[in-house]
Amino acid sequence: MPNHKQYVDEGEGRIEALKAPWYVGRTKYGIAVPDYMKGVDSISDLDSSGTGMITGIEPGTVLMERIASDVIPRYDLRSNLVEASTPAMLAELKQAYGMQEPIVFLAWSPHWRNREYDFHYLSDPKNAMGPVDAPQSIHAVARKGLADDDPAAYALIKAMRLDADQVASLEISINNAGNPETGVRRWLKEKKNRELVRPWVEAAKIGQEE
Repeated sequence: MPNHKQYVDEGEGRIEALKAPWYVGRTKYGIAVPDYMKGVDSISDLDSSGTGMITGIEPGTVLMERIASDVIPRYDLRSNLVEASTPAMLAELKQAYGMQEPIVFLAWSPHWRNREYDFHYLSDPKNAMGPVDAPQSIHAVARKGLADDDPAAYALIKAMRLDADQVASLEISINNAGNPETGVRRWLKEKKNRELVRPWVEAAKIGQEE
């Protein structure tokens, strides 16, 4: 993604971005509102959205910086961008959504919230976001030398493929379990998920033998 490329560039010579994307699909990223907020379809609608706040995520992220430096000035918004942790933002969304109250938040796909809530991304007719919210592919990143040091792990990572629904269901299982390993094990109890993972395991076995 454009907002992650700088970190990959900084690791040049030390990391490897795998050529084939692990995510089957294209990303979505931007400012969003719940579907029950009728008539709020564009960033230009925000000042009449019923809330004067854009509930953000961690300060310093590319999207947060872009909203502060370009989006708010270009649209002459009165709405304030509020910094928060991602968990805090999701908690605010859960509370507002449950009470059908207006909320403006940052969203992206793939992510489990896309299964839990009905919402839509706001259009950006002035292209204030620039390339930050452009649909992109997602690739795994490994340290240089992993293929030689741990060929099974490298082969497993290289073979992984997940679509939006699969990512969401896996994340929801982990959230519900409160523990990553327990959540993954529960997720793997479903036959379709075991079948999905089987080629990854086979690739790891082959990698180990080579």
